[in-house]
Amino acid sequence: MIREFDGDFGKVERAKYALLWFSSPGCPPCRMIEPFMHELSEEYKEVEFWEVDVGKHLWLAEKFDVMNVPTLIYLKEGNEITRQNLVRRREDVENILKDIIES
Repeated sequence: MIREFDGDFGKVERAKYALLWFSSPGCPPCRMIEPFMHELSEEYKEVEFWEVDVGKHLWLAEKFDVMNVPTLIYLKEGNEITRQNLVRRREDVENILKDIIES
């Protein structure tokens, strides 16, 4: 399940593993990855997936220095582990999810 970020970063920080998906409603690449992001969120239940609309939560995009969308930021206990910019392939996301869970 992908949660819509509501402005409460404390919820994200409390998760053992979280993935912040920075996107925008008018972004074609963001909509292109949406189907596999939903699939992965169902397969990797130990990771909380959060979609962050940069138009609504610019402060969070600025906090993480997000320069373009889609950008994925992977967190462990609220701390950034790694990120992906301009994501295109499911396999690329899945490989990182596997790595952070197994570490």
